[in-house]
Amino acid sequence: MHIVQALVSLNLGGSELVATELNEFAVSQGHRVSVIAADGPLGERVRASGAEHLDWPIGKKRLGTLRYISRLSEWLNRERPEILHVHSRLPAWICLLAIRRLEAAARPVFITSMHGHYSVSRYSAVMAGGDRVIAVSDHIRDYAMHNYPATDPARVVTVHGGISHRAFPYGYRPESAWRDETAKDFPQLKNRRLLCLPGRLSRYKGHPDFIELTARLLPDFPDLQGVIVGQAKPGSRYRDELEGLAGRYGILKRITFTGVRMDMRDWLSASEIVFSLCSDPPEAFGRTVPEALHLGVPVIGWDHGGVQEVLSEIFPHGAVLPGNRAQLVERAREFLQRRPTVDRSTAFGLQESMQKTMAVYHQALADKNS
Repeated sequence: MHIVQALVSLNLGGSELVATELNEFAVSQGHRVSVIAADGPLGERVRASGAEHLDWPIGKKRLGTLRYISRLSEWLNRERPEILHVHSRLPAWICLLAIRRLEAAARPVFITSMHGHYSVSRYSAVMAGGDRVIAVSDHIRDYAMHNYPATDPARVVTVHGGISHRAFPYGYRPESAWRDETAKDFPQLKNRRLLCLPGRLSRYKGHPDFIELTARLLPDFPDLQGVIVGQAKPGSRYRDELEGLAGRYGILKRITFTGVRMDMRDWLSASEIVFSLCSDPPEAFGRTVPEALHLGVPVIGWDHGGVQEVLSEIFPHGAVLPGNRAQLVERAREFLQRRPTVDRSTAFGLQESMQKTMAVYHQALADKNS
């Protein structure tokens, strides 16, 4: 089977990692895989797996992107893939318009993945219009069905993200070389207990709550250091705003911004507590939550969205009422006084997630050919 994954870019992010993992799994199962996306940090990993990479920026919001419709249509007609799986809106439109130029027999099965709370509009409706629609959590499936009620419920399938037990082994701790290098890059972390908020610097990710939490905990736990692992969009002033907020709390030196990192496993495992504080909208899935829990690191998160589904399955004690900052502080204080044990779990495993997605492919293809 020839499978095409189409997305904006191969930068670091939840949807990009899912597409990369699907590509690696499909290649390992003997399928041919092509990835259409602008190059980025994950590009080397994609190409190393044996997949073909078409460095086409089909997610770039400019008029020139429309030229890829005919280019893609010609490529699809020549290569005849069975599955075309899209992971974001503009690539989905480019792919859909390209497919419509093909004769029915040459058209691949059109799969869409809803990775988040897309704004409700005709533009976003393309993500609910696939031959199969994969929702990354039951929460996102409910969101899709509520906002696009004309969508056939039988076509919308929940496939939670999966975590590799090999990449995130239970009990893992960073090697001394990583600690030494990190100490050179971030000397302020020496002899500190780390509180970690992973994720890109977006306004809904809960950074102000995290900074306030750190400020409220420091008087009782003076050895804490808040660490924000993620990057801001180019040209964004959001980091400046967050540094200003930390300065007003008097804790600017106690908040570390790491920028983009490829060593998330080490940051998570080096932390006392990992947090997930997305507010409005809630986290669609939140892969850093099961990643940390698979490592055995406690997680505290708002009890809604995809995070609720993960915590309820693996670590219910980490769930806090959304927006209840007093409860957030008390739960963190409790964990710092006596770190809870996170039991080993097989939930949200990568193998299971990949197999479920492949089953969606096979069923959709069988329906087309029936």
